[in-house]
Amino acid sequence: MTELMDAVTVEAARKLTTTGRFTGDICRCHGGPTIVLRDRAGDVLARAGLHGHDSVSWERSRFRNDLVVADPATLRLFLAGHGVPNQLTSFLGPLANLLHLHEGRPQFRPAGKRGKRYLTERGVPDVLHPVLVAVSGQQCGELSDTQVDGIRRRLTAAMPSPTARAAILLSWLGRLPIPTEALWGEGVLVRQLLADLSPHDVATAAAETRTGHVATGVINLIMHSGDDGTLTTAVGPTLRHLFPPRPVADTVR
Repeated sequence: MTELMDAVTVEAARKLTTTGRFTGDICRCHGGPTIVLRDRAGDVLARAGLHGHDSVSWERSRFRNDLVVADPATLRLFLAGHGVPNQLTSFLGPLANLLHLHEGRPQFRPAGKRGKRYLTERGVPDVLHPVLVAVSGQQCGELSDTQVDGIRRRLTAAMPSPTARAAILLSWLGRLPIPTEALWGEGVLVRQLLADLSPHDVATAAAETRTGHVATGVINLIMHSGDDGTLTTAVGPTLRHLFPPRPVADTVR
């Protein structure tokens, strides 16, 4: 549970959750975290549920009208910055739409010549092509520790800088089709390669390489390894740039 006590922070939360456009309807899902507004005595004045990436439902049984907030990126980053867990995962769907990452056919990259172009499109370092072209994307998620170590050594020899490796790996991870390849195929291998790097190097790469694919890679990584706030801080400016506030003229307060 997170409590916001000082007036400035409470006002920021109020603005982020009450500025937007009413939908005239309500989302049917169970929703995510609940925002509770209390008076000085601690009594509950109102409740709001977060729905999807950008919707807030205040006192649903009373108003029955969800609000699509004007600045969902800042709202999610604000909540994450105050210790509310799993806020960055809500960006995965919007990023998949923005970057056209939804999977098609085949679900996994094929092995052999048919799959070589996928390695190029995903920004996989050339030094790894001879190894990875021999296996499919699905098989990449099933490699032994020995095989992964061999790939790691090959990549490190060609790219000694840990920050540069982190940037390449995050971008590769963020180019994989969602959900299957990104979560269970090549994504498994890339996350194993990232696990060898320090959190500082990964955060530095995320902060310095402000692309949508790197941001997607960061969120994929956070979904599987968690975050102490360092990666959220590093990727925050990129997400705000990719998802700016909606024009004030299109919102109501």
